[in-house]
Amino acid sequence: MRGDRLTVGILIATSAFLLVSCSNEGERIVAELTPSSPTNVQATPGGTKTPPTAAQTATPTPSATPTPTSTPTPTPTPDPLPMVFSGNGPDIVDIRAIGDTPALLYVKGNSSRRHFAVTGYDANQGRTDLFVNTTDPYEGIVPLNFSGYETTAFLEVTATGSWTIEIRSLRTARVGRSGEVISGKGDDVIITPGHPVFAEITGNSSKRYFGVKAYGKTSKLLVNTTDQYSGKSILPQETIVVVVTAAGDWQIRFD
Repeated sequence: MRGDRLTVGILIATSAFLLVSCSNEGERIVAELTPSSPTNVQATPGGTKTPPTAAQTATPTPSATPTPTSTPTPTPTPDPLPMVFSGNGPDIVDIRAIGDTPALLYVKGNSSRRHFAVTGYDANQGRTDLFVNTTDPYEGIVPLNFSGYETTAFLEVTATGSWTIEIRSLRTARVGRSGEVISGKGDDVIITPGHPVFAEITGNSSKRYFGVKAYGKTSKLLVNTTDQYSGKSILPQETIVVVVTAAGDWQIRFD
């Protein structure tokens, strides 16, 4: 879906830039996929009685024990995800509620095969990313707020016709396990528990743009081509997420 806007020269330049390790990206994604520890709430102990001293001859009237004051239970912050939006034609979608949380951006639209684009902007109206840009009917999942240095606050939709956008938790991504093959069509984001070492990748029979990027302790661009592709790559250490950018069918085996 993105191949119609790319040239071979851009691919070479993009490959040279994205092969540089970006440890901050991987750390942010791992943090989002790691469940937070529950807060232990302890009740405040009740009061104690003071025993009579030896000098006392009369038994004092017992005083009432103060009622313990319970510690209020913390109110959890509501999770804004998922967020679902739909519309028809050009529009602006406000996603400031998620802050800088790494998430999944699901987009579907352009059944009329016109120009369809979804562009991200930060709170200062600076462009963050071109998430979708195609003249084909589109349905796919792309990463949101993965970079760590840009936070998308608004989505600008350029469309002729109806569209749907969902902001989903990263934990809802499909899972690719070691020793198994996962396949798909179009853009997608895959979680890889168990930290596989290798990825055997096949795809792009339509010879459009095909990219595969892995995130772990660092990030690595595994595939960046407009040719049909089949090959095996070493993944970054402790890979936890793999992002596929594609216009057609693909499959990945993790080992």
